[in-house]
Amino acid sequence: MSQLNVGTVNATNVNATGELDVDAKIKIPQKTTAQLPTSGVVAGEMVQNTTTNKMMVYDGSGWKNAEGEGRQYRIQCWGAGGGGGRAGGWSYGAEGGGGGYVEADINGLASNTTLVIRVGEGGLVNGTRMSYGGGGQANRDGGDNRYGSNGGGASAVFVTSASHANVLLIAGGGGGGGSSRNQEGNIGGAGGGTTGQDGESPYDDKLQYRGRAGAAHEAGRNCQDGSSYSARALEGGTPNSNCYGGAGGGGYYGGGAGGYSESNTMAGGGGGSGYLNPTYCSNIQNHRGEYRMPAGAGFEGYPGSGISVGGDSNAAAGGHGYVRITDAAGTVTAYSYTGSDVSITVP
Repeated sequence: MSQLNVGTVNATNVNATGELDVDAKIKIPQKTTAQLPTSGVVAGEMVQNTTTNKMMVYDGSGWKNAEGEGRQYRIQCWGAGGGGGRAGGWSYGAEGGGGGYVEADINGLASNTTLVIRVGEGGLVNGTRMSYGGGGQANRDGGDNRYGSNGGGASAVFVTSASHANVLLIAGGGGGGGSSRNQEGNIGGAGGGTTGQDGESPYDDKLQYRGRAGAAHEAGRNCQDGSSYSARALEGGTPNSNCYGGAGGGGYYGGGAGGYSESNTMAGGGGGSGYLNPTYCSNIQNHRGEYRMPAGAGFEGYPGSGISVGGDSNAAAGGHGYVRITDAAGTVTAYSYTGSDVSITVP
């Protein structure tokens, strides 16, 4: 085989009929998204999209990302953080749990399918309504509203309509923080993962008063003190009396509420679980936070600004959730909390 060493070649069009062995850099044509050609293009042509900083290949009908080729979407969801509990008439409030994180490549959705996007609301302090996205309500009877706080709402994408049966993927919300006379230990459990994190109840050997986490197939069970509203699919639970404990986070299955027992226990609520539908999801991530810290803080696209963080022990609301969708062309659309769902249509 003969060999030709060439320094620099400037050519408009090079056709190689055999092997082309290049031991150097190849510069791929660079285009912005707006500059991508729509005519005179043949399948297999490649460009570097400088808008998205991704390699793209033309498949004969349109430009697709070379990374994750063939996928319809890449979807990322951050669940909301639980609210921080207040000291009230006791001595210490406690932190809310951080939100979970899910991510997947999406394939197999039929054209014209509606996707419903829901961004979870951060857990309210001493909430008298649910936090949007199923974050448990701290107080349903309206009395002595000074202590535990709401769970964070789940962030999710649903197929066709928002229901448990139609979840495409969902990131669990963190549990609400409680209160104590001892220290700040009645912390809400973090959301996310196949099973969320239980809330904390560390004083006087009263572990059974902790809010139980939502799991893969069931909601967080009621604690020793019971519940005025049990956790269930998509929704966290409410403490049995007033707001004497943190409420559970929303999720595929919601977390249970923390319970009340003298003299140091208004326990933290459990975190809600995460889930990804295996029919459509591949290359999945499903992570649980750790106490106040959210699961998704280190992933690409995390916006910072307290997103998904549990509320602190000075009675701060939890950080809202967040959803980020990258389509087949590499265009990113971000969704922040607004208090209502948004629908998009699959091309």
